[in-house]
Amino acid sequence: MDLLEINQLINIRQYVINSTSNPQIDRTTVNYMNDLLLILDKKIIDLLKSDSFKEMINYQDIEFVKKNVVNLTKIKSSLNW
Repeated sequence: MDLLEINQLINIRQYVINSTSNPQIDRTTVNYMNDLLLILDKKIIDLLKSDSFKEMINYQDIEFVKKNVVNLTKIKSSLNW
């Protein structure tokens, strides 16, 4: 898994979003950029859902992490009365 690739795609996505609100860019280009956002999102999501990314972040521990978050939330909510 290449985090640099994901990071670069996210940076490109941010640029595309920023550029679509630039009034100096013609409508045809803005339409292209909006379409590009769909492709970039799909690519980023595919990478984040990949087995290698899941392995890198220890996704197999997700149930344990969720339980800890629930327990912590319960403790905090019981203190806020």
